[in-house]
Formats: sequence, structure tokens, C-alpha cells
Amino acid sequence: MQGEDRFRSTHHGSILDSERGNSPIIIMKSDFLVSLADNMATQLGPDVLRTLRFAASDEWRETLEQSVFSWKGDDPGKWKGFDRFWRDEGHYDASIIVDGALSKYVVETTVPTPIAAGNFAAALEFAIGNPIRVGVETQSQHTAFLSIQVKDRILGDTPPPPKVDNYTPVGILTPLYIDGLEFEKEGGIRRLGQNYCVVPIRLFDHWELASTSLAKTAYNHDKTTWEISLCTAVSTAFVESGELVFIENEESWEQVSSLYFSRWGFGKIHHIQASEDSLIFAVKSDANPCIVAGLLMGCVHRTTGKKIYPEWEIMDDNTSVKFDMTQ
Repeated sequence: MQGEDRFRSTHHGSILDSERGNSPIIIMKSDFLVSLADNMATQLGPDVLRTLRFAASDEWRETLEQSVFSWKGDDPGKWKGFDRFWRDEGHYDASIIVDGALSKYVVETTVPTPIAAGNFAAALEFAIGNPIRVGVETQSQHTAFLSIQVKDRILGDTPPPPKVDNYTPVGILTPLYIDGLEFEKEGGIRRLGQNYCVVPIRLFDHWELASTSLAKTAYNHDKTTWEISLCTAVSTAFVESGELVFIENEESWEQVSSLYFSRWGFGKIHHIQASEDSLIFAVKSDANPCIVAGLLMGCVHRTTGKKIYPEWEIMDDNTSVKFDMTQ
């Protein structure tokens, strides 16, 4: 499906993906996602990249069960519709390499290689109908080789469940339009010479679930180590992106909401309460509250030069994020 037809925007700043049963996604700069993953690894250790691969596989399994794809066999070059879907996710290529009796695969991507490896493993498992064991050899930041061992157990002869909408939007949906964003003819998303990718919001839920053994220590105010780490990683990725944020008054935050939230699928800032001592936001978003808090933390850092950790909670279906400006 063409990107222009695949995505829809909601009135509260979400982007829905029809290939995922209208599940919400974020259109994210590929370098932003790489930075986010690297920062999570810095905070929680390199194993968090391994769990990211597992999460990427789980999310694609869920996606493919909802899709109309009918891929068969072990050669991705013969899977109808695979190239476009693969490249819209932020990847370049995936191909089979036959060396005698041994078959390997090479994946090239603009996003973290664990995501590419996880996505492809799920696609191959879906196409051959058997569970597989995957070995990954990372060659560079954007290339990895996969060795595959097919297990004996059959996944099942029953057809996948019918494609259903698992998200019920409220209000009018409009075709996605982002100034300068281009969907390439053969797949892939670019804007102003930079690569972008589709990031399902539920990927972060799968990632957290796969990482429970890495980040299970409670933090203050009922925040987990995972939530604090993800908030910090999102904030750091935003600061490293070099985006400029100029705030003169409360109305300036409306532009921030448009440029950095609703445009990309992070949600919409509905209310701002500013004083000398505090800055409080009410944000409507499908994303995890710690992601919303992290993006706002990055915006506050860019405009004030201060790294202020916020407090957040769910209030009246909104994410409330509060910054103590006396720090």
C-alpha cells in the first residue's frame, strides 16, 4: 500500500497505520531512533539491544497476523509487497545469500540493526510457516548477517486471523500530510535529505515486556527504572537531533505541539500552565507517558539549557507532565 494511502492523522495528534489494524505509530527520524536505542543501552546495558530485537519480532508477528500479506518460501525477493513495507519501516534491503548448503541473510537498515534483524526474523517465520532460531552477526551500524535454523515444530495450518481494526479513533481522520515528507516509489520515507521510519507505539510495550529482567527496580514516585531510562533516552535523542526550540510565551508551546508532537504522531499539547516556579503540560497522546515526558524534557532542555527531570501522571485521559523550574 502506498504511504500516502496507508496513514491517517487524528484530531489529537495520532497517526494511524492501516497495515497495523489502525494501530498508532510515530513517523520518526531514523537517526533519532538510533540515538534513542544507544542511550537505552548506555543506561541499562547492551542486553537491552538484544531485547529490542525480540520486541521487534513480536511486534511484526502481531502486524503480519493482521495483514493481507501471503508471503511463501525463504526468499524475500519473491514476497509480494515486502520491499515497500520493509523500506517504509526504515530498512534498505534484505536478501538471501546461499553458500553451498548454508543459507544466510543480509539486512541493511537506517535504524538500529536489532530492529531490522527482529523484523526480518518475524517475516521469515511468517513466510515459511515454521518457528526459527536466529543468529545475528552485526557487521556495522547499519548492516547485519542472519543465520537461520528452522525448528521442527509447525506453527499451524490454520489461516491467520482476519485483518481487524484494533484501534477505534474518535473524530475525523485526515490523510497524513507532513511538509516535505516523501514516500519513495520503491518504499522508504525521506524528508529534506534525511531518512525517516515508521515506529509502532506498541513496539515500546513489547520492548519493556522483553526487558523486565533488565529494569525491574522501582524508582521514586512509582516510576520504574525502565520508565526513567526511556524518558531520559527520548530527551537525549531530541537534544542530540539539534532541533531548535524558542519559547517566548505560552503560545509558543502551541508551535512546539504542532512541530514536534502532532506532526509526527506523538500527540497534542492541550494545555500549558506556566509560572516562575513550575511548567505543567496536559498532553493527549497514545504514547507511553514516559515517552511524552521525555520529549517535553528535551524541548525544555533546548529552550532553557537545563536538564530538568519531570514528574508525570495520567489525569483525565491526558498525560500531565510537570517541571520544577526552580532547579
